[in-house]
Amino acid sequence: MLVLCTARNDELWMAWHTVANVEYILTRAKQTPAEREQHLRNMLQQARVSPTDETDARHALDQGWRDFEDALQFAAARRCRADVIVTRNTSDFARSSIPVLTVQDFLAAYP
Repeated sequence: MLVLCTARNDELWMAWHTVANVEYILTRAKQTPAEREQHLRNMLQQARVSPTDETDARHALDQGWRDFEDALQFAAARRCRADVIVTRNTSDFARSSIPVLTVQDFLAAYP
């Protein structure tokens, strides 16, 4: 999906903590430090990090979502004025005022 969106010149954003989450997943997948670093550098070339601050963290807390990390993702998407949130678990974003799609639905909706 990142490659397709980059090729189309879509503007891609991610929450700052997504970088740490991806690094953790890559570590668990037994990637070497050099492989992890290269993967993260590639990701940061393709997507921008949403500029968030304590106001956004407070907004996430105020949402009362069951999963605080999802609330942080929503707050980051809200801050960068995202058109859509793409996630594997759309049900976690049921309270989102921003449309939420799976990768498959996103690729179908935005060919």
